[in-house]
Amino acid sequence: MRQYSVVKIKSLKKDFTHSEKSIGSRLPKVGDVGTIVEVYGEAFDIECSDKNGITIWLELFEPDDANLELLYI
Repeated sequence: MRQYSVVKIKSLKKDFTHSEKSIGSRLPKVGDVGTIVEVYGEAFDIECSDKNGITIWLELFEPDDANLELLYI
């Protein structure tokens, strides 16, 4: 996966919780579609936004946090 790839969450292996680092109105859930906005080695930030471009959530995903389906590169 690389920056600006679009992915869909197939399953979550981690319980995400709101913290001072959380951005958005809710946490990731299965079925959400997001864009990889930054890559840090094997980890990456994924942002999910609504049809108006408003961030629903932005979270750091480690390799074992979720099963992701690559939709677009």
